[in-house]
Amino acid sequence: MMITTYIQSLPMKLTFAQWLKLRRDMMELTQAAIASELGIRPQTVSHWEKGTTIPNLNPEQTLRLCRLLKVTLEELVRGFRGEVGIDD
Repeated sequence: MMITTYIQSLPMKLTFAQWLKLRRDMMELTQAAIASELGIRPQTVSHWEKGTTIPNLNPEQTLRLCRLLKVTLEELVRGFRGEVGIDD
């Protein structure tokens, strides 16, 4: 699915799962690339994006995820809380 089609199908406020997938796609990263950088399994990232589990990261992993997604820690927290909209 093209990213613009995916964005158009999203609600006004994104769940963490939707936000994470959108950011990952925007950065042109695979689930495997994120998993490798964080020292976790690719299936774990998949579960996050499906909304079946939530991240349980240590501080170093959290900062790495911010760098990978090119977001601030505050933006990551807002994404986790579901406070981010498509226009944010």
